[in-house]
Amino acid sequence: MERQEISEQAALYALDGLVEAEGAWIETELASSTAWADELARFQTTVAALAYSAPAVPMAADLKERLLQRIAAEPLPSPVSPLTPTVIEELRQKAEAIQWRPYDLAPQTKIGTLLQDPDTREVQCFVRAVGAVQFPNHRHAQPEEIIVLEGDLEIDGQMYGQGDRVCSQAGTEHRPVTRNGCLLFLRASLDDEILSF
Repeated sequence: MERQEISEQAALYALDGLVEAEGAWIETELASSTAWADELARFQTTVAALAYSAPAVPMAADLKERLLQRIAAEPLPSPVSPLTPTVIEELRQKAEAIQWRPYDLAPQTKIGTLLQDPDTREVQCFVRAVGAVQFPNHRHAQPEEIIVLEGDLEIDGQMYGQGDRVCSQAGTEHRPVTRNGCLLFLRASLDDEILSF
């Protein structure tokens, strides 16, 4: 290989622009000559200085606004997962057979426990609200799942209706509201933290 070609390969090597096989070959060539090693060192010094020698380019004044508009225009993945009518009907039947008691944290609301596991700290229950009700603001200790069996539910400005399944991650918080009443199935943690009601 001619001197010019080796010099070009050394420059590309300094820029990290060679594929693995070419990089291994040039390393062998450079190791055989101190002159090539010196030339590579000069290339590497130049490459290191390139980032600092370019003039600073000011950001466009409207960059932040354009970025926020672009983010707002992109649809978020929906935490809603609709369920089949069969699943809804099975849960409704379980709700009919459940023992209901008043739910002290929200007016006009009853709760019925389906399953409570002290080992996993999970509770599965039904909540029935009559009329407009604001539920307590709470933080999830574990993931929470809500299935709307009847009525409506609003969480963080998003409306959910019959058949919607809403999943919330551990550590998140919300304050659900129903405008017309609802029947919900919940899978939640016994360790959820009530923040306010």
